[in-house]
Amino acid sequence: MTPEQRHNGLRDTGVMKKTYLLVALGILSGCARDHDADTAPVRVETPGMPSAELALQQSIDRVHGFIANMRQRLGDDPALRIRPGAARPVEAVAVQAPLAVGRATAPATPAAPSPATRNATPLIGKGGVTWFAFADGTPTINCRYPDICILRLDRGETALTSDLTIEDMSNWHVDLVRGGKGIHQGWAVAIGPGARATRTTLSLNSSQHTYRMILNAQANSMRTIAFTHAPGDPVSQPDITPRTGITGTPDFAFRMTGNAPWKPMRVYREAGQTYIQFPPGGINAAPRLVVISPKATNAQDYTVVGDSYVVPRAVDEALLIGNGAQAPEIHITHGGTE
Repeated sequence: MTPEQRHNGLRDTGVMKKTYLLVALGILSGCARDHDADTAPVRVETPGMPSAELALQQSIDRVHGFIANMRQRLGDDPALRIRPGAARPVEAVAVQAPLAVGRATAPATPAAPSPATRNATPLIGKGGVTWFAFADGTPTINCRYPDICILRLDRGETALTSDLTIEDMSNWHVDLVRGGKGIHQGWAVAIGPGARATRTTLSLNSSQHTYRMILNAQANSMRTIAFTHAPGDPVSQPDITPRTGITGTPDFAFRMTGNAPWKPMRVYREAGQTYIQFPPGGINAAPRLVVISPKATNAQDYTVVGDSYVVPRAVDEALLIGNGAQAPEIHITHGGTE
């Protein structure tokens, strides 16, 4: 073989090696691209589920702001307050009137009211919410001026403005509040007492229940109120009979002697009944009440309503006796101030 032939052969061999190397690099490059495509992270958008509690709280916050602003503009003139069922000024519309969509039909024969009003027991739950059992009896909602208290309805429960009635429209303002949207929609009732508000009754015929309750402006406010419902509960709460004593002029001419951690804040008469109101938490001491005059015919001639003992008659003299040895006593007499 000549030197020229040997040189040409080496050159051809080098070209072939370069060709094989380029082909191999191309294949490996393609595999790398395919591998990156298979293992690269993929971003998937997953919309979050709406929160019923958050939606209702946001709506409640908006109502609080509106009512505070409305009070600044309208002042405390009862003639300028928005009343249920009355024509609303355009600038003072708090909530859009709800639609009666999916409204349930009330039963033809409502449950007969009990002969005597039973007072529901409030329970304080998580977040400071005051809970009442719907079938427990008549609830008393404490809401003191200038607070705004929110009564939350059951999920899916709706109402119309005309379904909301209040006895003392001059000193109390109530309005419906829409909650969130969609399946998590929640409704509520905003309750606002005036500076001269004392006690009144509130009725609400919602799409699911008929609520009847007492509003009390002379105790610490229950800022958020809700009801629990159990299978077999009646559709309506009992009628509020006149013996609950929510009308008339309060008589505060009582004198108290003695000292105790649970000593009542005030004692007063109203519409033939006597109210003994304890300080916050004082009702838990459960002192024994002995009515001295006029003499009681029953062993326990009173009921517990919220933070108060309610005696269904005018009391002239009474004694509160604590529990345990050397228990303190509070002597209550009518006819003077402390």
